[in-house]
Amino acid sequence: MKISKIGLAVNEIGRAREIVAIVVKYGLSEWVTNSGFGKFFISKKRLARLEQFNQWERIRMALEELGPTFIKFGQILADRPDIVPEELREELRKLQDEAQPMPDELAIQEIEKELGRPLGEIFREFDKNRLASASMAQTYRAVLLNGEVVCVKIQRPGIAKKIELDLNLMAYFASRMQKNAPELESINMIGVVKEFGKTIKKELDFRNEAANVIRFGHNFENDPEIKVPAVFLEYTTQRILVEEFIHGIKVSNLENLLRNDHDPVILARNAVRIVFDQIFDHGFFHADPHPGNLFVLEGNVLSFIDFGMMGSLRPEHLQFLGKYVLGYLNRDGRSMAEALLLVSGKRNFSRYKDLEFQINDMLAHYKYLSIDEMDFGRIMNESVDILVRYGLRIPPSIYLLVKALMTIERVAVGLNPSIDFAREMQPYALHLIARQYSPKQIAQEIFDSLLDYYKLIKELPSDLNEIIYRLKEGRFKTQIEVKGIEPLIEHIDSSSNRVAVSIVLAALIIGASILSQWEQIRWVGTVVFGLAGILGFWLVIKLLRRNKF
Repeated sequence: MKISKIGLAVNEIGRAREIVAIVVKYGLSEWVTNSGFGKFFISKKRLARLEQFNQWERIRMALEELGPTFIKFGQILADRPDIVPEELREELRKLQDEAQPMPDELAIQEIEKELGRPLGEIFREFDKNRLASASMAQTYRAVLLNGEVVCVKIQRPGIAKKIELDLNLMAYFASRMQKNAPELESINMIGVVKEFGKTIKKELDFRNEAANVIRFGHNFENDPEIKVPAVFLEYTTQRILVEEFIHGIKVSNLENLLRNDHDPVILARNAVRIVFDQIFDHGFFHADPHPGNLFVLEGNVLSFIDFGMMGSLRPEHLQFLGKYVLGYLNRDGRSMAEALLLVSGKRNFSRYKDLEFQINDMLAHYKYLSIDEMDFGRIMNESVDILVRYGLRIPPSIYLLVKALMTIERVAVGLNPSIDFAREMQPYALHLIARQYSPKQIAQEIFDSLLDYYKLIKELPSDLNEIIYRLKEGRFKTQIEVKGIEPLIEHIDSSSNRVAVSIVLAALIIGASILSQWEQIRWVGTVVFGLAGILGFWLVIKLLRRNKF
């Protein structure tokens, strides 16, 4: 649906007005102005009571009031240094996925509606007091008829439509802002919104999360130090997820862990080992392993929950990570810079020496610290920031990787402050590099290259024959891209729109004049005259401002 072309639906207009009101409320009126929407609703008087907050705090407050879609968007932007400045990212990290709980009675109705049966036909027990409430879903504890204790996650009614509506409006605002603010073109806000839309729509379908849990469980089915909750697919749908309930202690509750004879040193080592296994061995990892999603069971066994946000790594992403880790351990800025260029997809970079200098300069700040005293996650995050400053882009999965590594490092240090995170990662990096340069791998790559050349040579005659045939038939087409004429096209489009409005305006005036001749319907002519006057006044303002519409 192209909103800019066919106009906003009635419900979208209402939501758009709500968004504009909240943006203006928090003194972000220039955003509304740049979007080309709501210019006449801005009041500078409202800024006076917001002076105690800086602009980044006001952005965070506005996102919280705008609701779940915008909160999720803010949380994703918090891990994107290529889009937002560090000051704003720090503020966005404070966003909490909280919402006013929906009534338990309504949640239970939704569960029964989704399952198509009363609770008593599926559950032996059902605790009608919610375990937790978030912006998209609410969770409950229950016991199946076979005695299995489960966690039931039910999606809020109408949330999918609301998110779809917000995504449409976000796409509209992004296109308007990018059009009216050329400096945003390098960020590609339209692409960012599309990417976010795909992510949040996946989270809306709980069957995707169920598939993530099953895949994760398969990867660790023979690992006794991790417990992956079972999923009950017979009760899982797009809007409801039923999985095994995890009885454990949050990994952040150190006092309770010690009271129950858990060893924090073993737990810290197991936590980083399990995350490294996810990343290096499986290329599929939990992207948000914060303390609220990590529980400790009997025997120092760890269990992850909430598999809505997962990351996947391609082979070249692992090559980057292995090379970067070894460069970090050796304080080799050149290797680290080469690894960053590898993941950005740049084979040749004219400013490579400058990039290498910046990485070495960053390492110089930690010159008098040993490797175990350095913060690997922080340095990796700073490295990505440097890469972004040079206008280089990296895949979204790398941002998830950086976030996961930083998060699990904080968890591990919280359990065991003396843990050397990077040293724990070193064997994985060495094994990865050795695997990449093993004779078997090299032979496989050579074979794949030869196979590609063979296919090229084999298909070349038929491709040439097809080109010659099309030339003979006169059906050979070429596509020519002419750049630099966009302003002319926009000017022609704008002029044609103004001519069309002028014709409509003239027709209204003529029609109003005719209608005014009849006494019985003279009031209709007066109304039409009024509309024509408003339209004419608006057109004059547009012409005076030389703006586009």
